[in-house]
Amino acid sequence: MSASQVAAPSAARPATNTLARTLDEAGFTRAQFWVLMIILAGMFFDTLEQNSVGAMGSLIKSSLHIGNNELTAINSFTVIGSLIGRFAGGWIADRHGRRTSLSVNLLVYTLGGLLSAVAMNYPTLLASRLIVGIGLGGEFTIGIAMLCEMVATRHRGTLVAILNVGSGGVGNFLSYGLFLLLLGPLAPALGGDHLVWRWTFVLLALPALIVVVYRRRLPETPRFLLSQGRVDDANRSLAQLTGDRLDPKHLPASVPPVLTEADIPARQVKASPAAVFGPSVRSRTVTIGAASWMAFGAQVTLNFLMPTLLTERGYTLSDSLLYTMIMNVGSLLGACASALLAGRYGRRSVIGVAGSLGCLTAVAFAVFAHQTAAILLLGALFQFFTMLTNTTLAVWSPELYPTPIRASGTSIVNGIGNIAGAVMPFAAVALWDRFSFAGVFGMVAVMYAALVIASRFAPETRSRTLEEVNETTAPTPTHA
Repeated sequence: MSASQVAAPSAARPATNTLARTLDEAGFTRAQFWVLMIILAGMFFDTLEQNSVGAMGSLIKSSLHIGNNELTAINSFTVIGSLIGRFAGGWIADRHGRRTSLSVNLLVYTLGGLLSAVAMNYPTLLASRLIVGIGLGGEFTIGIAMLCEMVATRHRGTLVAILNVGSGGVGNFLSYGLFLLLLGPLAPALGGDHLVWRWTFVLLALPALIVVVYRRRLPETPRFLLSQGRVDDANRSLAQLTGDRLDPKHLPASVPPVLTEADIPARQVKASPAAVFGPSVRSRTVTIGAASWMAFGAQVTLNFLMPTLLTERGYTLSDSLLYTMIMNVGSLLGACASALLAGRYGRRSVIGVAGSLGCLTAVAFAVFAHQTAAILLLGALFQFFTMLTNTTLAVWSPELYPTPIRASGTSIVNGIGNIAGAVMPFAAVALWDRFSFAGVFGMVAVMYAALVIASRFAPETRSRTLEEVNETTAPTPTHA
């Protein structure tokens, strides 16, 4: 292997901005569009899977003879698996590459989904959902870190936000439409109430294999390759991303040596999850981790419990799924709003405003959501602010870490949110039993108030290259 392929970074050499400048000059290319689509496809299945148990909750309870606490534990096992998958996926991505980590996620998920379909008892279903969670754990965080490293600075926020438009926005909306169709008109053909949920798990698992095949075309990110000193490979990846064809077969045998050894980042940290809590980035991890706890915990709690809570309030299963789908129109609009705002306003400003309005909307839901119209209107409005907040956090988190720990940092702060997703539904169930919607949304309002406070202590990243944020300037927070 030549010296230009693997070179050791020099701590004395100032970092350059050649890679960021080349991507900025290329703009958004056709190859980058297909990268976006391939990553997005996997995230879409992630969203369907996250919502599946909540949508089918009453059927699973009846079929396996379990109660609300056991049903909530199924969600918690999926979230715990997702936590394991995120931490492991982040470590693999930082040590062996984003492409390697992302390529195995859906295979593990497919195995877990098929095991869920044939689970004949409650413990087996718990184990299968743990496997599903492990497979899906790194899907979102590695995907956003990967895309973040591949696109122009001016497009970075919008394109990463679009991932959540397709997964969290369209995914949340269409998932309940899909479940409404499968669990309603198609249920008799799929075996009735005791079997339809099993077939639904099968139908969610199998299409993911198609995505696995297409992901073989994804290149490794040039920033990761540079961090490893692999200059020639980084040049080939850069040539792919700035061209019109994603297929590497269309690259010439020799590509222009745009990047040289001088472009290897000088400020390097060890590719270790422990480095995410090192002195230079510890405040970022704590700040965004706290914000993720509040934001993701609230989102998972409501998406998971809403159909069941509506059913227990007297609505039919079909009505509960329909109403939850209508509320998730707000999710779609919120994700779209984040994509539009990402290039125009700072991350802190957007999260501060959206989190504050989300808190007020949660209070209004707790006080006024007694009739169907009020439930739908306030639910959709709250989902709007939820997805606006969560999408902006998704844009922000990978920007805050240098390349050697970007995947681990993104995975850990989002994993903190996963822990909230496992814990907070239990608190919500207890509050529901005592205070109905007022208790659940009162808890969520408090979480959003804490989210707004936490977001004030992370550095602003809009219009700054990843190298400017992490490698050419000291990573210290700025307050505003």
